[in-house]
Amino acid sequence: MICRFHKKSRYTDPSAGFTLVELLAVVAIIAVLMAILMPVLRSARDLGKRVRCGSNLRNLAIAWRLYLDDYNGRFYQGMQANVGYGGWKAPKGGLSPRPLNPYIGLEPTLESPNSAKIFYCPADRGGTPGLFWAEKTYLAYGTSYQTNIFLIGQNACGTFSAGTAVLDKEINKRLPTVHRDQGLVNPARLLLMGDYGWINQWMPRAHLYEELKEMAEWHNKPDCHNLAFLDGHVQFLNIRKGYYVTDEYCVLPFKDLCSLALEVQGPPE
Repeated sequence: MICRFHKKSRYTDPSAGFTLVELLAVVAIIAVLMAILMPVLRSARDLGKRVRCGSNLRNLAIAWRLYLDDYNGRFYQGMQANVGYGGWKAPKGGLSPRPLNPYIGLEPTLESPNSAKIFYCPADRGGTPGLFWAEKTYLAYGTSYQTNIFLIGQNACGTFSAGTAVLDKEINKRLPTVHRDQGLVNPARLLLMGDYGWINQWMPRAHLYEELKEMAEWHNKPDCHNLAFLDGHVQFLNIRKGYYVTDEYCVLPFKDLCSLALEVQGPPE
């Protein structure tokens, strides 16, 4: 009787392992899938942060509407009002009374950064002039969002450039008495507030390094920021450097100065 011994196939032998070639092929496939999926996952994460940021701004815009109703349409003005309007009492946030806080159910002045998360953009990574390089704006000022200083800010602004000196002078005449119902542009076009870095686009800052500007673009698209308008809606917008008035938005609230702004801000791009 002849006995024949058959070599076990690794496909039928459960104890057999992968060959090196097969293992490398599997690793290569996983690497390709990861290369494809990582940008998608990153984009989804960034979009989620942008949506949460937009929701914050929408709620803050509603709070401003309630504030204006109680103060006869007068916008808040004072030292560092552009960042001291609300949020927690941060080291560089000044001594502002944070007047918007009661309109979103918070104490006027809060001591902890965990107490006012509605003012925190989840994409906040700093990029603010004058701060430590990697310091979040929220941790420095108590809020990630900066207001339009021609509505909510000091009652006078300096001259931003020689070319806009005439316009700046006219703006300063109107700032002390700016009022919601007196000669403002359409609320659906008038910017109210947004990601801190948005204002750097049109207000020249000689000390704003290019790297800092990129860091302040929290949603990873050049020159783009989340913005709330005076009517309460929110958009992700490209803010054109040095432009007070465009087809999409107005930084300048005074309707009678829009023609002058169009003259001094340069030709359309």
